[in-house]
Amino acid sequence: MNPFSETPIVMQALPRWDGLYASTSLKVAQELSRNRIVFYVDHPFTWKDSFTAKYNRQLIYRKNLWKKGNLAHHPFEEYPNLINICPKPIPSINFLPEGAVYNQCRALNNNIVWAYIDKVLDQYGISEFIYINSFDPVYSQIRTDKDVVMRVYHCVDHTPGERYIARHGTIAEREFVRKADFVVSTSKQISKRLRKWNQKCYTVENAADFAFFVNNAEPIPEDIANIKHPRVVYVGNIGLRIDYLLLEVAAKKLPDFQFVFVGPVDEREFKGAELKKLPNVHFLGRRPYKEVPAYMNAGDICMIPFECTEYTKHIYPLKINEYLSLGKPVVTSQFADLSDFDDVILRYKDVDEFVQKVQQGLAACTEEDTHKRKIFAAGNTWEKRIEQWKEILKAEEETVRWNIRND
Repeated sequence: MNPFSETPIVMQALPRWDGLYASTSLKVAQELSRNRIVFYVDHPFTWKDSFTAKYNRQLIYRKNLWKKGNLAHHPFEEYPNLINICPKPIPSINFLPEGAVYNQCRALNNNIVWAYIDKVLDQYGISEFIYINSFDPVYSQIRTDKDVVMRVYHCVDHTPGERYIARHGTIAEREFVRKADFVVSTSKQISKRLRKWNQKCYTVENAADFAFFVNNAEPIPEDIANIKHPRVVYVGNIGLRIDYLLLEVAAKKLPDFQFVFVGPVDEREFKGAELKKLPNVHFLGRRPYKEVPAYMNAGDICMIPFECTEYTKHIYPLKINEYLSLGKPVVTSQFADLSDFDDVILRYKDVDEFVQKVQQGLAACTEEDTHKRKIFAAGNTWEKRIEQWKEILKAEEETVRWNIRND
């Protein structure tokens, strides 16, 4: 039974709870679970995925749960009211073209997933819930006899720009946005795009886990400690968004600066082969999330060297607040509307300005500058963002229930 007065939430999300990267979806679910039950539903694995179980740590973990007859568990001690639901693998259908066959297979998969969700909800005595689909629109077809109080779409990125999701997700997203009671997105540009199909769009931007970054900034890892100063650091996925040519030219113009990249290289999207050859460029690879603050803290300057494209203009990057949490100078392209950060970041338009801003950033490391950036980041914490979420959910649910009573 639900021990809280707040309505339980079922959130289907693209990122799994044990993914390799920090996840806006998961963080929202965690924080909302402080005063209500939240069921966080895994993006389902496919039959094809199941053949890789020997190598896939996520799937191995879930197979051990399924062997014990469990579809759900509590993955976080600090969030006891967050319950992860793990549907068993389903048929692979993403390769199919749009059309009647795909639509039938998609409906079948949604039915399978919801049978698992319903089974867990029954175990917990849940008869009604708020449904949130967090950037997983292909699985937004709700199949349950329970009372769905509200349908919410949570968009964390530009769907047409995500190769895997865009294949079927663009159409599915539009379909669900039209049905949703309201939409919450992580950037003003995303809200503007989705408002074409649903006028009720809220923007709740990404934040930083301020305390986590401050408390895990030391010690500096040995591999980056062995790289001489000054260090210009990028932490994150190394793939589609990065302006490799600009960085190659800049690294040659700044031979005394060491450019350090921390994160997994997406081999399909990586176009930095020439950049990688330079003596002052270092790719350190993927590191555990708990070590991320220490790598950021090892930088004299942190950077967000994204290309300015239709895709990147919709991004509100998690890392900008994470860098600032540690008081680091941030040099970034003008890839999106970052006007809220004008007082604490250094923006560039081209490679010459990038070089200039990196040099300027090195001079902006005084105690006063560092403190100013930390204070700014402290105003963009998840706690503050979740308060926005709670206010939206409360107001919208009151409206829905008032309409039901007076219908």
